[in-house]
Amino acid sequence: MRHPQTKVRPDLFEASDEVRCAYFDSGFVLRHDKLSGVFQDSVTALQERTGKHMIIAAGPTGVGKTTLAKRLTDYVYRELVPQWHEDPGCIPCVCVELRMESQAAFDWKELYRQVLVALREPLVDHKSKIKTSTDHQLGHVMTGGHMSVARLRTEMEQAIKDRKTQVLILDELQHLFKHGTGKVEQYYDVLKSISSRTGCTLVGIGTYELCFMMDWSAQMNRVTSYIQFPRYDFSSELDQQSFFNAYSGLLAHVPMNLDERLLRPDLEYFYIGCCGCVGILKDWVYRAMKRALAFDANSLSQAHFEATMHPLKAIKRMVEEIREGEDCFCQPDLEEVRRELLGASQMSGVAEQKSKRGRPKRQLPGVRKPGRDPVHVS
Repeated sequence: MRHPQTKVRPDLFEASDEVRCAYFDSGFVLRHDKLSGVFQDSVTALQERTGKHMIIAAGPTGVGKTTLAKRLTDYVYRELVPQWHEDPGCIPCVCVELRMESQAAFDWKELYRQVLVALREPLVDHKSKIKTSTDHQLGHVMTGGHMSVARLRTEMEQAIKDRKTQVLILDELQHLFKHGTGKVEQYYDVLKSISSRTGCTLVGIGTYELCFMMDWSAQMNRVTSYIQFPRYDFSSELDQQSFFNAYSGLLAHVPMNLDERLLRPDLEYFYIGCCGCVGILKDWVYRAMKRALAFDANSLSQAHFEATMHPLKAIKRMVEEIREGEDCFCQPDLEEVRRELLGASQMSGVAEQKSKRGRPKRQLPGVRKPGRDPVHVS
């Protein structure tokens, strides 16, 4: 049977396997409660970005961060800068995905090139540094050389200003900081400098590996807004219902018949298989659907999910990483901060007063101590 609330066009049920898989892979965007919540938090941070250079949205792998980047891009075009179409040269938002480099240091030159391409800068790959030869025999000859990283950054910053770009989204930002912790603050300063020089807000989206930035320095926390993109919590009845809605919403986009038992699922089983992350769940549904199509099955069934579930050891490792990231977002209570801020000074003041009271008073030279001479009562 088909999903009672199917979102799939009728003709897709008769399409080829490749077309059906392509539709489920990238033909729709599922909006669910956790995504909507972190999207609204990000929008609020963009609207209240006074004094902030960066917005960091971090969450577990497969939670839907790339979908968040797409929704934020749409928001900037539709709501934040609705008049962008009046200026043909205006590109209000740019989103690029950082690559994981194989070399020791991060390739800033490649990042700048990606941004320039996204800004539709002409002849990006043909930019060169022009030098003038002063050879008396040749006269003034123009020669080209490779453009330096600093020069390419200047070109990028100028393009951001010319295009009136207000938001630059860096997806998979954790790749930037995987090249040695000693360069974290230096890399962060580069991003902050780009933001301040162009007036463009940087939005970094990545995994919980970005959480270490929260503990790196107070200065980072002062100019950065941190937003958590959490998984669903199965201990919460509200989250259970929201997770079921997301699960059912994904099945509504499956372009094939469904086993009736999938509509009354063992929700805990599917929650464990995806660690409460909708992105992992969507990939799981995709793998199960491909297997069903490969075996010419009449419908998608529980057996296809069991055959394509991640190994339990891999799931256990994902859970450990998720918990480590969630711990980074745990906030101390007010009393703990008060003790940290005021308790030490108050305790030192009390100790100092006690030490002053307990210390014997020094006598002036030539003054005899009381009780040294006998006193006679007449």
